Order: sequence, then C-alpha cells, then structure tokens
Amino acid sequence: MVVLTDGERVGYDRLLLATGAEPKRLPIPGADLPGVHVLRTVADSDALRDVLDAGGRLVVVGAGWIGCEVAASARQRGMEVTVIEPQSVPLERVLGPELGAFYRDVHLDHGVELRLGGGVEAFEGADRVERVRTSDGASVECDAVVVGIGVAPRTELAEGVLDVDDGVVVDAGLHASVDGVFAAGDVANHDHPLLGRLRVEHWANALEQGPAAARAMLGQDVAYERVPYFFSDQYDVGMEYAGHSRPGDEVVFRGDPATREFIAFWLRDGRVTAGMNVNVWDVNEQIQALVREGATVEVGRLTDADVELDEVVAR
Repeated sequence: MVVLTDGERVGYDRLLLATGAEPKRLPIPGADLPGVHVLRTVADSDALRDVLDAGGRLVVVGAGWIGCEVAASARQRGMEVTVIEPQSVPLERVLGPELGAFYRDVHLDHGVELRLGGGVEAFEGADRVERVRTSDGASVECDAVVVGIGVAPRTELAEGVLDVDDGVVVDAGLHASVDGVFAAGDVANHDHPLLGRLRVEHWANALEQGPAAARAMLGQDVAYERVPYFFSDQYDVGMEYAGHSRPGDEVVFRGDPATREFIAFWLRDGRVTAGMNVNVWDVNEQIQALVREGATVEVGRLTDADVELDEVVAR
C-alpha cells in the first residue's frame, strides 16, 4: 500500500521506486541567497539560462561534470568564470589525476580561472549573492553562483522499509529487499553482474534501467548488465565514457592527450574496466565490448592506434 500526502491509500502488486537524486547543498552562510543556483530540474535550467543571458561574473563551486559543463557553457556565452574545487584537478574523483589534468588544461585554455585545492566558507551579499569567500580567506566577486557538488539519492520513502545503503539496494534484476518492490535510475544501488555493486547517476542508465525494471515487474527473468555509459561536450572537446573504473586502476592512452584526440583506458589485473574516447568517434561500441568481455588484453596492442580495438584481446 502507498499512502499519498492527502491520506489516500493506493494498493499495488508491484511497485517501482524511481525517485532519482537531489543536489547536495553547501551548509554555509549565505547558501540561501538569491543568485545561488543548483542544476537539476527544468526550472533550475530555466533560471540558469537567465543567468547566462545576463552575463557578468559566474562562480562555479565544484569541478565535477555539472560544474565543468556549466563553466564551459558560461564561457562560451561570454561570462567571466571562476571554478572553485577542493581537489587538485577537475573531475579527479571520477577520472583520476591524469584525465583531470587534461580537463584542467582545457578550461585554462578557454580562460576559466581555476581555484583548486580549496573550498568555500560563505556566500556574501545584501539582497543577493555578490561574492564568494573561500577557505583561504580570499573574496571572489560574482553576479551569480552555481553549486555543483554532487547529488544524494532520494531514499526517504524507502528508509525503515527497504535495505538502503547509498541508495535502494537492489539485486541484478532490480528487485529490492521487499517482495514486489523494485528500484531503477539514480536511486538504485545495483548489483551489476559484470562490474559489482554500483549506483550510476548517468542519463543513459535512467533511460535503460526503467524498461528493464518493467520487464522484471512483469515476471520476466531480468539481469540488468548494460555497461554504464555517458558523454560530455565541453567547448570543442567531446567525449564518451563506458564502464566503471575505480581508484587504483591503471590508465593507459591510445593517442596523445596533448592533441586532444585520444582514447584512455582503465585497467585492473590486465582487464579493461572503462574507456573514454575524446574527439575520436565510432569506437565506443568496441570499448563497451572490451569491458563486457572482461578478457585480458595486451597493453601494447591496446595503446597502438594501428591495431583494431577488436584485435587487442590476449590470445
């Protein structure tokens, strides 16, 4: 039974939780000032469009995917942009230091001011945000702020009812811990048959997991095993990423990152866990195949651009 806010009770035989995630907020003074934005909903997007149209100075807090993409869009619209990030390079948590340094250089080349290795103490202003005070005591003037520091799964409905651990815990077939209940999308902490337990926050995962959960709810034998996939376009740098790397994975390159046309591979025990093609196209299916196969690869052939990707598996 589902109880609605007006007290109505709705019975079900199968229930899907697809409540998604919500942006994390900074618990600091001034966080509620007008002009401090997050980006998650259509309304958030409309509000941010108004900021870009107005121009001026934008501070972006966080250099993950949302932060980097907002920074790139704002620079391309002519805004002055400062990015504040506590890690040593952008995207370090998801891509590691090597690829983070690549994106650092991309943004520096396009005129973004990067304040790395420090955080934010407060947002300040009279009637709206006017400046950001950083953890080292500096003050950055601004006309608007975008906070992009990640999201948290919306698990409130599941608390105390289902197993919850960084999302609603589901098995390979997207079944939760209570019979008849399923979860999909950003809220689902999924036991992936190939990659182990993970919670994926990408658009393609939400697109594909919903139909898989529907098939499971209809009684079909489902094991959701699609390789996680996402893409990002920043300035003239387009990329696709497939797989799921973890800290400690070895990074190798096919091509030279300095040319901004290359493929990066993450390896664990000689097997490809993830690959990212940057301004190199029509190869992502082969990258996904390498991740799915889980076979040992010959690193020399993997990094040799003259060898077809489907021929790099060790024989």
